[in-house]
Amino acid sequence: MNTSFERPYRPVDLNTSLTKAFPFMEMAEKLMEEAEVASSGRASLTLARGDELTVILVALKAKSVLEEHPAPAAANVIMLSGSIIFTTSGDKITIEQGEGVTFTGDVLHSVYASEDSAFLVVIGGKQPG
Repeated sequence: MNTSFERPYRPVDLNTSLTKAFPFMEMAEKLMEEAEVASSGRASLTLARGDELTVILVALKAKSVLEEHPAPAAANVIMLSGSIIFTTSGDKITIEQGEGVTFTGDVLHSVYASEDSAFLVVIGGKQPG
């Protein structure tokens, strides 16, 4: 399995027939290196994209924030390492390694990294309307 990626990275096209393995942890480590030098403290990589599914790997340095935003459709956040606080208008959820959260696209949310963190965002379906 390829343990690295090069920029520019081309996401896997999920509208074709294929199987693709990803070394998530090695890729997350490289993204964390990018996040360390980014003024925002974050880096991301769209791993795969299709009409019905998008998979994004995100690395956040400790104390970095993703400001409030909606998702384009229902989504899952799956923690690979670290810890984040996922906040909506009604909930504040701490998510740690091996845990996740599922939400619909209409839920405005923000993310705060309690420590250096890496997670997958899996967005499914099409945006309503």
